[in-house]
Amino acid sequence: MSRVTLPTTRFTVDEFFRMADADVFGTTRVELINGRIYRKAPRRNPHMVAISKSTQALSRAQGPNDWIIIQGTLQLDRFSAPDPDLLWLPVPIGTPEHEWPAPILLIEISHTSYRKDSGIKLRKYAQSRIPDYWILNLAADRVEVYRDPLGGGRLSDCSYNSVSHFTRGKSISPLARPQVEFKVNDLLP
Repeated sequence: MSRVTLPTTRFTVDEFFRMADADVFGTTRVELINGRIYRKAPRRNPHMVAISKSTQALSRAQGPNDWIIIQGTLQLDRFSAPDPDLLWLPVPIGTPEHEWPAPILLIEISHTSYRKDSGIKLRKYAQSRIPDYWILNLAADRVEVYRDPLGGGRLSDCSYNSVSHFTRGKSISPLARPQVEFKVNDLLP
């Protein structure tokens, strides 16, 4: 996990967006989590394959008024705007951010970024009450499902009450769409 800013520096989302608009980061991919700017790992083949396969699976399952966002920015609060790999929202495409409800599903695809995805991002998503967070853990060849967020106070106290691991040959359903079933093989590279 490579932090671009010092631990004492804390930026707001507005400041972060102004820096991005001013091209401060150049071609470096970054995201803002809890006021800190983190460099994103470069996209590599297993990661890209997982994004493609997962996008296809979610696209087959989405309803006519759903929006699946690929590697878009999700503003969680004044100090956090992470870029989840996949975000499934129960709103029509193009709905303004201030009208977004809780996502149906949020997915991070983790190859070299597992420590961040299962650490600070997991705690931030729990603090923001994201009900269904999945990590496609490419190194472990499994899908980790985090549900029932705990804690809304200090970031260090936030986690998920329910944690399940799904391996190849198994299927998973999102909490908000239990009638939809994804095969783990259709998500992992």
